[in-house]
Amino acid sequence: MSEKQKSLLLLSKCGEFSVQLTDIPEPGPGELLVEIRATALNPVDWKLHVYGFFIEEYPAVLGTDCAGVVKKVGQGVTTFEPGDRV
Repeated sequence: MSEKQKSLLLLSKCGEFSVQLTDIPEPGPGELLVEIRATALNPVDWKLHVYGFFIEEYPAVLGTDCAGVVKKVGQGVTTFEPGDRV
């Protein structure tokens, strides 16, 4: 697996979007690393962008609607395993 991924980043509060390479994170305790196969911005995402609330650190990755395959599981994860479709 590559060490980098393409990410859609919101560069600043109410600012521009940019596609950039970012590091692929390791899953922490209770987390999954999912290889995204399909994703979308939903109504919450555009409101976060336009109104600039909730997000405190930039650049930020928006997008909470996604589907893919589990690549790694973090410590304590027992209900998912690599290869599961989510």
